[in-house]
Amino acid sequence: MWFTETPWPPFFICSVIAAACIAHWHVHRQPRQLYLAGAFLALGGGVILVERLIVTEKERVADQVFGLARAFEAGDAPRCVDFFSLQDAEDRALVQNAASAARIVGNIRITDMSVQMSSAESRATTTFRASATVNYLGREQHGATRWELTWQREGGDWKIIRIRRLHFVGEGEIPPLSPQE
Repeated sequence: MWFTETPWPPFFICSVIAAACIAHWHVHRQPRQLYLAGAFLALGGGVILVERLIVTEKERVADQVFGLARAFEAGDAPRCVDFFSLQDAEDRALVQNAASAARIVGNIRITDMSVQMSSAESRATTTFRASATVNYLGREQHGATRWELTWQREGGDWKIIRIRRLHFVGEGEIPPLSPQE
């Protein structure tokens, strides 16, 4: 349902109706219009509350990306590896080595996130940009990267089954540990 992804369109509709009721009250001074305005404002607030309570699969997958970023910036290699499927040994080893060797200075900034779900909601693909200052082998440098992660539902969890590093601008894939573009 579209309002579980964003509550703002129905909230805006309720606010416009409430404003129209207040305008009608201002002209006619009928208390009923104020009650209606209050009811529509409460309904709009209820929509926001319900949206916060409903966590969609897209939101769960997006939360996993942020969880992986927090684990990586903490240098917690075992926790980073836990985000990957047991069948993806190559990427598990890659993230284990990267999280052990690189030290993030500050936070990893995730932007431009998009989540695409399969029709059965058993697979998802996230595309996002990640930037941070990294200390690697005694050198500190700010890096900006773009990634595509393919996720698969395993039991009740979402696990990464494939990672691709993409060109920061434009199309195409580059090796995960290649130097800055």
